[in-house]
Amino acid sequence: MHSNGAVTSNLRHFEALSKALKELKTIQTGLTNRIPSDLIAIDLRQALYHLGTITGQVTTQDILENIFGRFCIGK
Repeated sequence: MHSNGAVTSNLRHFEALSKALKELKTIQTGLTNRIPSDLIAIDLRQALYHLGTITGQVTTQDILENIFGRFCIGK
């Protein structure tokens, strides 16, 4: 299976990546529209969840702290 030049042979991975991409697009729209960061964080957690179903090793809190700390989102 492939989409936009990416290739995966595992349907479960393809579906998880598709769902993560959907969440990332929602995040991008939210940032563009200046949606409050706590609402964007919900979508970010969902994207991380979908990626975590593939890797099994995503620590949501660490990634969120890094993003919010480096980019001053919500401050």
